[in-house]
Formats: sequence, C-alpha cells, structure tokens
Amino acid sequence: MSANQPQLKQGKMLFTATIGFIILVVASGILFPDALYAVCISTMNYLTDTFGWIYMAGSFAYVMLMFFFAFSKYGDIKLGADDAKPEFSTFSWIALLFSAGMGTVMLYWGVAEPVYHYMNPLSTTGIAPQTAEAAEFAMKQSFIHQGIQAWSAFSVVGLVLGYLMYRKNESGLISNILIPWGRGKANGNMGKIINLVCVFGAIAGISTSLGQSGLSLGISFSYLFGTPDAPWVIFALVGVIALITILCTTTGLEKGIKMLSDYNAYLLVGLIILVAIVGPTTTMINVYFDSIGNYLNDFFQDGLMLPTFAADDEAGWIRGWPIYYYAWAIAWAPFVGPFIARVSKGRTVREFVLGSMIIPCIGIFIWVAFFGTIGIQSEPEVLKAAAASSKAATFIVLQDYPMGTVISIGVVIALFTCFITSLNSSTFTLASMCEDGSENPSNKMKIIWVIAQCAMALTLMMTTKTGIDMLQSISLIFALPLMFVLFLCIWSTFKMFREEFAEEPAAVEGKKKRNSLSTSQLNKKLNQHIPEN
Repeated sequence: MSANQPQLKQGKMLFTATIGFIILVVASGILFPDALYAVCISTMNYLTDTFGWIYMAGSFAYVMLMFFFAFSKYGDIKLGADDAKPEFSTFSWIALLFSAGMGTVMLYWGVAEPVYHYMNPLSTTGIAPQTAEAAEFAMKQSFIHQGIQAWSAFSVVGLVLGYLMYRKNESGLISNILIPWGRGKANGNMGKIINLVCVFGAIAGISTSLGQSGLSLGISFSYLFGTPDAPWVIFALVGVIALITILCTTTGLEKGIKMLSDYNAYLLVGLIILVAIVGPTTTMINVYFDSIGNYLNDFFQDGLMLPTFAADDEAGWIRGWPIYYYAWAIAWAPFVGPFIARVSKGRTVREFVLGSMIIPCIGIFIWVAFFGTIGIQSEPEVLKAAAASSKAATFIVLQDYPMGTVISIGVVIALFTCFITSLNSSTFTLASMCEDGSENPSNKMKIIWVIAQCAMALTLMMTTKTGIDMLQSISLIFALPLMFVLFLCIWSTFKMFREEFAEEPAAVEGKKKRNSLSTSQLNKKLNQHIPEN
C-alpha cells in the first residue's frame, strides 16, 4: 500500500460525510423547520452559557501567540524555500486576504452595528442612548468585534498549513498538523476526526456569511429597484452568484479569484472616498483615530470580557456580540486559513502574520469609521429604522445622503463580489480537502461544492425567525470543537519551528544553525553517513 492511500480514502470519506451532512440539514430545514430552529437555538444558548469563556480566552490567546511567532526569531522563516518569491504582488495579496476574510461581515455590519450600539448601548455602562458617549462606545465595540481577535483565528490555521505545504512539501489537509507527532497519527483516526471537524466548521462558517449576504442583497434590491423582499428574489440572486462563482473558480486562482479580488479592492476604496466626499469628512477622520485609541486602550479588558458577575442583559449582550463574533471567525478559520496559506507562498512568517492580522483590520476600521459615522449622524427616524433592520441599515442610511443611490449600488456590487470571493475561497478549500489536500482540485469537485454551500445557506436563511439568529447559531455550535484544533495548530507550529532552529554544532562560531529540512529529509541525510553492518 502506498503512503498516499490512507489520504485517498480519507478524501472520499470527507466528501461523503460532509455532503451527507448538508443533505440532512437541507432536508430538515424543508421538512421540519421549527424543530431544526429549536435544536440549533437551544444548543447555541447552552454553549454560550457554559463555554463562553473558552471562545473569549481562546481568541485572545491566538493574538498573543501569533505576535510571538512574528516578532521572535521565527519571524524570518519563509513559507517556502529560502529563495522562494511571493506568487502575488503585495496589493493582490492584501486584496485576496481581505476578500476571503471578513469583507462580507464589514459590508453587512459596517453601518448596522455602530447604529445599533448607538441606539442601544450596554445598559450596565450607564451610557445614555444617542449621546457622544454612546457614539464612542458604538465605534469602539464595532472595532473590537471586527478586529484583530477575529482575524487571528484565520492566521493560526494559515500559518501552520503554509509552513507544511511550502516549507515541508506536505499536502494541504489540516490533519497534517499532527505530523510532528508521527505521520501515522495524521493519517489515522485522530487525523480523520480533525478533518471532519474542520470541514463541518467551514460549512457552518461560510453558510452564516453567505446567508447574511443573501439577506442583505435581497433587501437592497427591494430598496433600490422595488423588487419584493421575498424568498424567490434571494433564490434568484444566489443562483446568479453561484453561476458566476463556478465560472471564476474553474478558471483557476491566478485568473479568476485574483482578478475579482483586485476589482473588489478598487471598488471598496472608491466607495470609501465617495462617502468621505458626501459625508462629514473631518468628523469621519476624527472618529477613526479616536476609535483606534479607545480600541487599543481597552484591548485587554474588552478582549477578555466575560459575564462572570453580570446582570442578565449584560450577559446576553456578551453572548450575542463578542462571543458570537469570535465563534464565527473560528468557524471560518478552516476555509479562510488554507486559502490565505495558498496565496501567501514565499512570504516570511512576520509578513504573513502582519499581513493577515493587521492590514485587513486597518481597512475594516476605516470602513466602519466612515460608514458608521454617517449612520450615527442620521436623522432620528432614520436611526430608528436602521437599528431595527440590520440587513437594510446601510441602504436606509444612505437614502438621506447626496449620491446615496449611487453609493448603495456600489455597496450592492461589493456585496456581490465579496460573496463570490468568499464562496470561491471556501469552494477551493473544501474541494481541496476532499481531494486529499490537492493544490489544484478538479472543476467537478468545485462545482459540487458551490451548489452544496449555496443550498445550505439558503436553507438557513429560510429557517431563521428573528433576523439572523439561525445563521449565528450554526457557526457558534461548530466553533467549539474547532477551538481545540486551532490550539493544536499553534502547538504543531511551535514544535516545527523549534525543530527548524534545533541546535547543531557549528563549524566555527558555535552558534545556532537553522535546519530547513523536514524530519524525513534529515533522517535520510543521517542514514547516508551510517556504515552498513
């Protein structure tokens, strides 16, 4: 039996299990929507009440550990050979990172979250609604929830896989994080469990994202073009997106996804400039820097906020905002992580960490500061309507501004492109895992996954009852087991980095020498110098 045969069987097992899971969820949503809703919501409430501290502490720990890798001696390690060059320009690389990550989150919540917190600040803070203090609270919380702790989960998975794939020439299966403890573990039962958990988590994460984008697209067409806010409109829009995604994903990463990500980045920058022109520019800039200061000042306290002695409303707020956001990001990590690893070949560990954690956050913070400001400064009746409908908040607010229709159309196009690029990246990851970590999965597998993910997202959209609660629950449920997989990723990374920096006798200086060979390569090299009996 060849070494690859266990992985081939694993790929088939992953495909069968995950497609079966999607069929089960879709069928349950069609036949027993109320029962599916009740099970998911009750499970979510139990997990947040019992294990909320794990989501918060874990996300905070990821940030600290990733910065350790970046600024320690390990920061100079390349994701590839020592002479490897990046495959993508810096601009295209950042555009790919951003589009695959939380672009859809930013577009959905960029106005909705600041407006909500401004109208409904956490009661235990003593802040009155619609005051200057409420505005500061709203912007700071929006930065915290969409900031570095969310992106750190993507970086954890991306770093270990990038190192394994391009430094050690291993496949992209997440179970390969077990290789430092023996290849048998990676191909054995533990490896299968890790791959299953990651694929299920990826499906949950992308379904939440696509579901929110679909709801927002449906309401945007209602506001802009007068179409009914009905399920058939959302089905039609998602169908169009699926067709475009199939076209892009089958043209390959370099052509399809790169081109779309570049255009998407230009569009988002253009929208920010346009909003700055028609809105209160100076106020927006002041809000950005003031919110950055508040974010950094309260980073440790807010990053570990838990409802230990909290009143019921504060406990519910913590469960519904930071815990949900971080759980969502963790659920996304199995599909965003492998994708950003794929596009980061040739980058150093330091470049990778800063590029995947800091730069996207800067872009999101600018968007939230500018769009959140125009939301907060809207008329009272507009504010009330925007706070009541998160999916329509952006379009409700923009109606009161010059060129509001033009900007709204731009936001709709950006939603389309972010939807497509997110679906592209998840399709690539899922297809790759179901074909044994292949860097170039077959078009047939990609097409199957585009259809399966869209079906899952539509089912959750149609099952939700109070806004997006059903979409939120599915991510949070699958994020819990993924927490432990991510800690294994960090442990594996540290173990392999230590091996690379293992002390060897130096010829003259007696200094540490880096070892860029894999364990198997080292053993082969040593065996060449051992005389045969």
